Amino acid sequence: MTNQEQDYFRPLCPTHYEIMSVGPVLLDVTSPDTWLRRSGRIALDAVEVHDCECLVDGCPQHYSPTFGYFTIGRNEDHWNVTGSSSLRISRNATQVICGDHLYSMFLESFHRETKVENFRCPQRNCPQTMNLPAGSPHAYWLGEGFFKAK
Repeated sequence: MTNQEQDYFRPLCPTHYEIMSVGPVLLDVTSPDTWLRRSGRIALDAVEVHDCECLVDGCPQHYSPTFGYFTIGRNEDHWNVTGSSSLRISRNATQVICGDHLYSMFLESFHRETKVENFRCPQRNCPQTMNLPAGSPHAYWLGEGFFKAK
């Protein structure tokens, strides 16, 4: 594996613009499609799954190719009523979708001078990218190719 391949999938936290921790998990399943339906995650290289989280203390930001950017926190309503713990998962309001692969793109770089965020498709060798001004309106941004007939 070349350095370029190792450095390909390095999502940035949309809050801190720091590289997120990427933890590959190898799966032992008979069919990746079965596992995908069960888990809601994606296998980028057939059986490799990436779980990304921000390493800055207390940051709840996470990323996955099928879910995009999201935060995880304690569900206070559930805790107050039942006394047992529960997690609340909230998708970030701004998501960028690759038109060719339908994956949520990851934040690849942030240009501090121009305040532009560059998103990239998580599928290896996909050329799809999209630049958005930081603080863009909350929306799903659909990358090139999203509306073409197949």
